[in-house]
Amino acid sequence: MSETPTSEIDGSENLTSEDTTKTPKPILKIKSNEGDINIIGKFKGDVSIKPINLKFIMATLWWEKAPELETFFNILELTIKRALQEVYPHHKLYMDYSYTANDLLESASEIMVEIEKLQADEVEVKVEGDSIILTGKDDRGFLKKITSFRRKVKEDIHKEI
Repeated sequence: MSETPTSEIDGSENLTSEDTTKTPKPILKIKSNEGDINIIGKFKGDVSIKPINLKFIMATLWWEKAPELETFFNILELTIKRALQEVYPHHKLYMDYSYTANDLLESASEIMVEIEKLQADEVEVKVEGDSIILTGKDDRGFLKKITSFRRKVKEDIHKEI
């Protein structure tokens, strides 16, 4: 009776060392629910959930007369950093994201934020739910609405935190 080598049975002779030692990547999930954005960091079995309460933040910014969009982006970036730091300790977080507004920022009723790339110490972070859409009351007049495509704002941002 001849013996068949195990590599022929399980097909492992075609695997490279990279395939057998595949390390898991950290994951960032973004979920929203009625005025809250949950930033969820996952790595192996660890999970970290950090909420952002938009109503509270926007009310505070309005009261303090602070720049709303810039402050929101700072809060978002730091919350993502904190959520990942708890499950995947790292020194530097590199973020590439963009935002698009449907009009000039002062008049915009919708702003979409898209996360394009996220790295924690040179390790790629998998992003699920990579866009956030902020919508508000649209009190622009008819003429402003139909001509807003000319004033549409799109900006790419690269951050190192």
